Amino acid sequence: MLEAIIFGFVTGVVLSFGFGSVFFALIQDSIQYGYKAGVKISLGVVFGDIIMVSIAFLGTSFLPDIPNFGLYSRIFGAFLLISLGLVQFRKPKAPSKMQEFKLARFFYFFGKGFLLNVINPVNFISWMLVSATLKGYKYDSLDEILFFSTCIIMIFVVESAFAIFADRIKTKLNDNTILYIKYISGLVFIGVGLKMVWDAYKMLVA
Repeated sequence: MLEAIIFGFVTGVVLSFGFGSVFFALIQDSIQYGYKAGVKISLGVVFGDIIMVSIAFLGTSFLPDIPNFGLYSRIFGAFLLISLGLVQFRKPKAPSKMQEFKLARFFYFFGKGFLLNVINPVNFISWMLVSATLKGYKYDSLDEILFFSTCIIMIFVVESAFAIFADRIKTKLNDNTILYIKYISGLVFIGVGLKMVWDAYKMLVA
């Protein structure tokens, strides 16, 4: 039992340091809107992880067989990421009315974290590999639940810590630095989106 918890702790910390689109969105929004925005993104990420862990743990047999689902999901993900990337290059403007409504603000950041997490097929593959590796340890059901629970909790804790850190350092950043962070985030989103377009193209010509 203790071994499963320690293994889950280490795995969760390692998975938190995936410097992809989620990480840059987390840092950028925490700097721009405060650490609470980053925590809400982390909650969305964790919710997506719970879904992917459930699929990896239970298997994919209960999922509906949708023709070309992988292709459609990549096209949708690419469109979303490239759109988010292009938005980062817009001129800064006054906060929208959405920011005045707490519930709308929560679902905006929560949904952003969830979508950025689940549309990336690498994340699902990572959980499948973790699940497959776990089976080699011959844990019982309780140990596996403890492992995945600890892993997901650590992902939330570490990503929330990133958000708090980004919020704390924003006072030391000038406007140009914050703008560069937005541009870097935009380039990461567009780059990942273009990679998904390429993957979708390879699926079409295969």
